[in-house]
Amino acid sequence: MPVQPLSSALKCFELLDVIAAQPGPARVSELGRLIDESRGTTYQRLLTLSSAGWIERLENGGYRLTTHACHVANAALEQAGFDERVTSIMNRLSDETGETSTLVTLDDCRPIIVQRVQSKGTLRAEQRIGAELSFKDSPSGKVWLAFGPSALADQLKVRRIEAASRAEVRRVRADGYATGGGGNTLQGVAAVSVPLIKRTGECAASMSVVCPETRFDLKRLLPPLQSAVNEARLLLPD
Repeated sequence: MPVQPLSSALKCFELLDVIAAQPGPARVSELGRLIDESRGTTYQRLLTLSSAGWIERLENGGYRLTTHACHVANAALEQAGFDERVTSIMNRLSDETGETSTLVTLDDCRPIIVQRVQSKGTLRAEQRIGAELSFKDSPSGKVWLAFGPSALADQLKVRRIEAASRAEVRRVRADGYATGGGGNTLQGVAAVSVPLIKRTGECAASMSVVCPETRFDLKRLLPPLQSAVNEARLLLPD
């Protein structure tokens, strides 16, 4: 008899994702509505996550993530080969360009920002860690379609996720980089993205330089980004 995952545990992780997506602390009633569960069931799941150290309850009754999530996220990056040396490279990239740099990996067919170095200017592109990007509009999504798993395009089609055209993906594969905007979720933002390829040929991540559309200049941004990616590639495990 095949072993099945615990449905109660999956529900708790679903609630954890919902809490992470909120702009601030959320109350039991709001969270219950978002996961379509009763107040009592939602409270039980919150108590479980709180006991495990993932969330905390504030005096006003709201729940938010604890810093435990940061420790796990940092461990995940290190296990994937993205330690503080890669972050240092991104810091230098942002210093050189004056723009925000991001690192995006694939999580269950979703391009997710896992690391970000914010530019120091007053006018900058705001992209938070954990944000999901578009396969149609974002250059990171296009890079993953061009250099990621061969089955990715078919998986997106099955899930009815909108993606860049085949012609555009072929162009990205030929150029070795992708450009694009933030789509509906990040209007007024432009970026250029380059794949971070392991020595085995596997795409480990995409690295991008992101800025307001009014300041985007491919000739200015692409060379330092390519240099940063080449340097980071040498740090990745096989």
